[in-house]
Amino acid sequence: MGSSNLRRTILVAVLAGLFYFVLAAIALQLTRGADGIATVWPASGVAVAALLLAQPGERRWVLLSLTAASFLANFTWSGLPLLALGQTAANVIEALVAFWIMRDIERRNDSFFHIAAILRFCFAAILAASVSAAIAALLIGNGFGHMFVSWLTTAALGIMIVVPLIMNFAHPGPGGPTKTSSHAGSTAVVLVLVTFLAAAVFTQSSYPLLFLPLLGVLFATYFLGATGATCSILIIAAIGSVAIWQGRGSISLLSAHRDTELEVLFFQFYLFTLLVSALPLAALMAMRDRSFAEVERGKRWLEMSEGIAKVGHWRLELAEQRLFWSGEVFRIHGLEASTHPALDTAMNFYHPEDRSLVQDKLAQSLESLEPLDFEARIVRSDGEIRYVYSCSEVELREDGKPGAIFGIFQDVTNRVLAAMELASARARAEARADEAIHLAETDSLTEIANRRKVLSFLDTEIAKAAVLGGPLSIAVLDIDRFKQINDRFGHAVGDQVIRRVAQVCALAIRGSDLVGRIGGEEFLIVLPATDAEMAFAVAERVRRTVEAIDWEPLDLQKVTVSIGLSPLKGNIDREELMGRADRALYQAKDEGRNLLRQTG
Repeated sequence: MGSSNLRRTILVAVLAGLFYFVLAAIALQLTRGADGIATVWPASGVAVAALLLAQPGERRWVLLSLTAASFLANFTWSGLPLLALGQTAANVIEALVAFWIMRDIERRNDSFFHIAAILRFCFAAILAASVSAAIAALLIGNGFGHMFVSWLTTAALGIMIVVPLIMNFAHPGPGGPTKTSSHAGSTAVVLVLVTFLAAAVFTQSSYPLLFLPLLGVLFATYFLGATGATCSILIIAAIGSVAIWQGRGSISLLSAHRDTELEVLFFQFYLFTLLVSALPLAALMAMRDRSFAEVERGKRWLEMSEGIAKVGHWRLELAEQRLFWSGEVFRIHGLEASTHPALDTAMNFYHPEDRSLVQDKLAQSLESLEPLDFEARIVRSDGEIRYVYSCSEVELREDGKPGAIFGIFQDVTNRVLAAMELASARARAEARADEAIHLAETDSLTEIANRRKVLSFLDTEIAKAAVLGGPLSIAVLDIDRFKQINDRFGHAVGDQVIRRVAQVCALAIRGSDLVGRIGGEEFLIVLPATDAEMAFAVAERVRRTVEAIDWEPLDLQKVTVSIGLSPLKGNIDREELMGRADRALYQAKDEGRNLLRQTG
C-alpha cells in the first residue's frame, strides 16, 4: 500500500469512527428508551454507509475503527465492559449484515432512489436490526420482549434515516445535493419550515399536532427530493427525541400518566410512518427528475443532430389546423424560433410554382392514409430560394380517422445544386464526347463521314446482311478529270469541287444511306437493305445531280463523276465487295466517264 493510500485509509477509518462515536454519544445522552436503548441510533446508519463507501482495501480498517468507537460509546454510557462488549458485537454484526445485503446497491449513484432498491434497502435495515436485536437480547440476557422490539426499531430507524442521507451526499443523483445546492435559498426555507413545524409539535403538550410534520416531510420531499426527505426526517427525529427526553410534546398526550417506554415506541413507529411515506415519494421524484433529464438530454441531442443534418420535424393537428415546427425548420426558413405559423402562412413559403404540388401531395396522403414525400422549393424570409425534402405519415385517431400528420423537413439545397452541377457537367462531357466522336468520324474538308467511319459502317451492314439475309449494295464514286482541275485552277478550287460534290452526294442519297470520302476525290456510298435495281436508281440520281451543279462562280463548265456499283452477293467480305465496285468504276472510266456501271 502506497503512502498516499495509507494516509487516505487512516483518514477514512478515523473519520468513520469519530462520526460514529459522536452520534452514538448524542443519542445516548439525549434520548433513552427501555433498558437504556436510544430512541434512534443514527450511528448504525453511519456504520453501514461507511462500509458501503469505503474502498475494498479500506473496509477492514473502517470496521476496526467502528468497533472501537461503538465499544467506547457503550462503555462510556454504561460503565460495564461486558455489557458494552455485547452491545458492540450486536452493532458490528448489524452493520455487516446490512452491508452484505446492500453491497451492490451503491454501484449505481442513484440506486437508493429506485422503488426496488428502496424496498431492498428497507428489508436490509429491518433484517440487520433484527439480527443485532436478537444478539443483544441473547448476550445481555433480557429476552425477546420489549427490549428486543426497542433495539430493532432504534437500529432500523438509524439505518433508514442516515444511510440514504449520507449516500445521497456522497453520490448525488437526481434530487441530490447538486440540485439543492443550486437552490440554496429555497432549500434553507423548506428545512426551516420543517424545523418550525417539528418544534411546534414537540415543544408543546396542549394540542395533538402530529400530522403537521408529515406534511412538512412530504413538502420537503416534493421540492427537494431525496435530500429533503432524509434531512427533514432527521430534523424531526432529533427534535422529537429531545422532547421525549424532556417529557414534552404531542406524544406525551398519549396517556394521562407519562409512560416513557410507550412514548419512545410510538415515536419510533411514527418515524417509520414518515419514512414509508417519504422514501417512495423521493424515489418517484427522482424517477421524475431522471425522466425529465433524459427528455431534456434527448431534446438537446435531437436539436444538435437536426442542426448538423439540417433536418427538422413538423406536426400538423388536423382538427385545430395547428402546425408545430421544430427549431431547425424555423432556421431552414430563415426565421427565429417563435410562435408556430398558421398553415396558410407555412404554405406561402413554398415557391409559387411548387405550391400546388405540396397541397396535392398532402390531400392525396390524407385520402389514401399513405406516407408522402416530395421535394420542393421554398422562398426564405430573406428571399433566398432553398430546396427542401419532406416526408411524413398520417397519425390516426382511435376511430381510425386522420388526426395529425407528422413529418421531417430537410434542407437539400446542397445536394440538389450538386446534382444539377453534376448533370450539367455530364451534359458538357457528353457534348464534348459527341464532338470528339464527330471530329474523329468526319472528314475535315467535306464534313461528311471519313474513311474510317464509312468503312466501319460498311462492315456493320455486311455483318447484319449475313445474319438477316437481306440485300446490300455499295457505290464507289470518283470525280472525272480532277487532276486537270487542280492543274488548271489550283488546289483551292479543287478543294471546293470536292466539298461541293460531297454535299450534293449527301443530299441525293436516302436517309438510311451513308456517303464518305475514302481518299482524294474518291467517295464510297453504302446502301443498306438495297438490291441492285434500287441501288442503280439511287446512284444514277447522284450522278445526274452532280452533273447538274452550277459552277459559274468558279468558271467551270461542268464537273462529272464516274460510279461503280456492286451489290452484295454470296459470302464475300468487304475487300472483295469494294474490289468489284472498283472494277465497275474503271469500266465507267474506260467507256468515256460520267457513267454508272455495275458488276454482274
